[in-house]
Amino acid sequence: MSIYVISDLHGCKKEFDQMLELIGFNDYDELWIDGDICDRGKESIPLLQEIMSYDNMHLIFGNHDVWLARYIQDLIDAKKDNNSVDMTEDLMLWLHYNGGYGTMDQFMDLDFPECYDIKLYLEDKLVYKRLKVNGRKFLLVHAGLPDDFVSGRDRLSEVPEKIMIWGHIGLDDNPLTDTTLIVGHTPTFAYGDEFDGKIAHGKEGTILHIDCGCVYGRTLGCIRLDDMQEFYVPSTYPRR
Repeated sequence: MSIYVISDLHGCKKEFDQMLELIGFNDYDELWIDGDICDRGKESIPLLQEIMSYDNMHLIFGNHDVWLARYIQDLIDAKKDNNSVDMTEDLMLWLHYNGGYGTMDQFMDLDFPECYDIKLYLEDKLVYKRLKVNGRKFLLVHAGLPDDFVSGRDRLSEVPEKIMIWGHIGLDDNPLTDTTLIVGHTPTFAYGDEFDGKIAHGKEGTILHIDCGCVYGRTLGCIRLDDMQEFYVPSTYPRR
């Protein structure tokens, strides 16, 4: 049994399937997806349905997962009545500026049982996960923790979800002293050319940024926590 972490799939189903083959993923392994299954890529809903079919794949919510969960009932209601969805500013932000149109179109093409299956899946929201592998502590969260978080004083359950799901942190921003923080959300090329398409190690390896920018034409990265081995699949998307 091995434990893997991946993030920011963004509809890159082909690369995801190649990654499963590369790591030899099986029924005894566990895969944690550190946010953002959907949007921007070509196969958001097929990818989500594939992940849902595995009992040993687990989603930690990212901001794009929040958007889909937030509007999924509105999409179902519009599908029932053959009406359009009321375009709020936030909805437009998701659809127009953050790649949600493709996700919405694919969702609206589903039959109703499939729609409700996805809705039920997204109701089981997890925003962080603690793991301990071979004596090493890990915290998986999509975006990060607040700068003033202090281990032993502050509780993760009291951190606003908005920070853990939507925040932006620096390369070395791990406030935890005894735990390796694993985050996605910000593509690693944003931290410098030396991290382009690679998992970025900050603060002497106590924080790992694993969004390797697959949907931006870089790579899909994955890390095995048992031995910290990294795996990469080249993107089929144009570089941008």
